[in-house]
Amino acid sequence: MTTLEQAIGRPNRSVDPLAFSRDWYPQELERVFRRSWMFVAHESLIPNSGDYVASYMAEDPVIVQRGRDGKIRVYLNRCRHRGNLLCVHDRGNTQSFVCSYHAWTYTDGELTGVARSRDVYHGELDRSNLGLVGAKVQVYGGLIFACWDAGVMSLDGYLGDARWWLDHFLLREDLGGLEVIPGQQRYIVPVNWKLPAENFGGDYYHFAATHGSVVNALGQTDDKRIATTGATTARSDKPHYFCVAANHGHGVAHGFYEVSAGQAPRNQELALAQRLGPEAIDWFHERERRLDEKLKAMPQRPYSFHVANIFPNFALVGAGSAFYGKGLILHHPRGANRTEAWVWCAVEKNAPPIVKKQQRFVLMQRQAAAGLVAPDDHENFERISETIDSGLARRVPFHYEMAAGHDDNDPLPEEWDREVGWPGKIGPRISEINQRDFYRHWSRLMEAA
Repeated sequence: MTTLEQAIGRPNRSVDPLAFSRDWYPQELERVFRRSWMFVAHESLIPNSGDYVASYMAEDPVIVQRGRDGKIRVYLNRCRHRGNLLCVHDRGNTQSFVCSYHAWTYTDGELTGVARSRDVYHGELDRSNLGLVGAKVQVYGGLIFACWDAGVMSLDGYLGDARWWLDHFLLREDLGGLEVIPGQQRYIVPVNWKLPAENFGGDYYHFAATHGSVVNALGQTDDKRIATTGATTARSDKPHYFCVAANHGHGVAHGFYEVSAGQAPRNQELALAQRLGPEAIDWFHERERRLDEKLKAMPQRPYSFHVANIFPNFALVGAGSAFYGKGLILHHPRGANRTEAWVWCAVEKNAPPIVKKQQRFVLMQRQAAAGLVAPDDHENFERISETIDSGLARRVPFHYEMAAGHDDNDPLPEEWDREVGWPGKIGPRISEINQRDFYRHWSRLMEAA
C-alpha cells in the first residue's frame, strides 16, 4: 500500500490534482488560453466575402469572418455599447452586424452605425475607438488560429515541430486539400478540458483496456460496411508506431509509417473502393499515385498519424485511410469540471461524393457522442472527474512516470535513415513523454507573470 506521504512526495514526475480544480481555473483562462494560439475554424467554412461562423476562444464567444477585402478576421462577439451578444447565428453571410439591443452596427469590425447619433450623442461620439475587439489571426493550411496576445510569437513558431507532421499527414494540399462539412456536433462532458487534451496528445496506453470491446466487435462483425472502416492506416504489413512530443506542448500520437511494400492493407482499402464504385476506384488509385510521388524521396514514408493535440485544446483525429474522415475537435473549457466538445468533419476536397459520404460515416461511427469509441473515453474521464476535486484526493498526485528518464532514448529501427531529421521528440508507441511535455508547457504558462 502506498502511504499518503509517499504519494505526495514525488513532484518531479507527477501532476497535482489541483491543476484540474476550480481554484486554478480563472488563472488558466488568463495565463494559458489568452497567451496561446487557438484554432477557431477552417477556411473552407467561409469561402466568400461576408461569410462568417461563430466560435469560441476558451469561454470567449468570437465571430470568424471573411471581410469585404477577403481578409479573415476574428472578433470578440460582444457589442461595445452594453456587451450584448452581437451575432446570434452559428453561420451565415452579412456585410454588417447589427446589435439587437440598440442597433449599433459594425462592418469589418469597425463601428459604422450608431442609432440617432447626432441627437443623443450631439455628434461627439468617437467611433474610432469603439470597434469590435479583434484577435491576432493567422492561417496554416486552411486551419484558422487566433490569439488575444498581441505579442505572441508567430503561428509558425508556435506550431514548431508539429508543422512537419501536419504537412505530411493531415493537410494534404498536394491532393487538393481538405474541406469541412458545414455544422458540427456539440456535446457537454462534465470533465476538465485537460483530460481529453492529454489523451488525444499521445495516450496509446489506454487503447487496449478502454477500446478493446470495439476492436473485438469490428473483428467479429459480418457487416462489411462497418468492418472495413477498421482498415489499418499503415502502408505495410509491419508498420511502426510512435508518439511524438512536439515543442510548446503539442503531441502527435500513434504515428504510422511504411517500411516495406506490403500489399495487404492497400488491398483492404481497394476492396472498399470497389464496393463504392468506379469513381471511388479511380480516385483511390490517383490518390495513391500522388502520395507515392510526394514521398518517393523518403526512405521511410510518413503517410499518416492517428490522433494529435495542438496545445492547448485542439485535437485532430483521422487515420491515413482513404475512407476515414478527419476530425477537427475543440475541447472548449466551460468551467473547471465542464467541457464542451465541438467536432467538425473534414473530407478530402477532390474526393467524389460517394467517398466523402463514407469518410463522414467512418468518423461519426467512431468519434461522435454516440459513436463506438468516444463514449468509452468519456466514461473514464467522468469517473476521474467525480473525485478529482474532493477532499483527500486533492492531495494525491497523478502518476506520470512511465519511462521517465528514458525520454531521450531513440526508438527508431536501426535501418531507418536519421538524415530525414524527424522533428520533435520521438518516443515509443506506449509512453508518457507527450503528457509530461504537455504539463511542462502548461506549468511554464501558469507560472509566468
